[in-house]
Amino acid sequence: MLDEQVAAQYVYHSNRLDGVTLSLDQTKRILAGQLTTPQKGEDGREFETELVLGHRRALGGMDMIAESSRDVTQDDVQNLHKMLMGELLLSAGEYRECQLRYKGVLIPSPPEYLPERMAWFVRLMNTGLANAKDAHRFSWRIHHEFITLHPFIEGNGRMARLIMNLARVRRGLEVAVIPYESRVQYGDAILEFQKQKIERAQAKASGMGSL
Repeated sequence: MLDEQVAAQYVYHSNRLDGVTLSLDQTKRILAGQLTTPQKGEDGREFETELVLGHRRALGGMDMIAESSRDVTQDDVQNLHKMLMGELLLSAGEYRECQLRYKGVLIPSPPEYLPERMAWFVRLMNTGLANAKDAHRFSWRIHHEFITLHPFIEGNGRMARLIMNLARVRRGLEVAVIPYESRVQYGDAILEFQKQKIERAQAKASGMGSL
């Protein structure tokens, strides 16, 4: 069972990383049921309280999956997205059917390949959950791979952090809260992972071409 103080910190920072400017105090009060109507963030924009409540619900769902011993499935991933975005997005839980243009993704992820690539992702996750020697490093790889696939219309950053923590909790590590103040380093780490992935693919293709 996740500590509520940790959960509040997690939801606040993860939402901030995705552009939700509700304060930590607002986040805590929403989780406590003290605020039930849309709230203005620190930049004056108005946000539905469901952005906090859905995130907390998905965090609890992540914890339940992590505490079980069974393999993670694509249904688990899609259901987590429904918990996160179900009251906010009609297509919650469904892989996107459109091409996205997103500055944090260097590797194309066409929608027609998403079912196949997500099947690969889930296999990778289950293999790593069972066999990875460095659970911390593996959890970050899972995060970066998910961001690269970007399977949903919205909420991919929040989902990536949930799935990273699923791997961490399953392997006995504490929940990682990525501070909003570390957003530049966080974004740079994602881009560096993708650059290295591109370089490895190019090196492999070059090696095959020389045979």
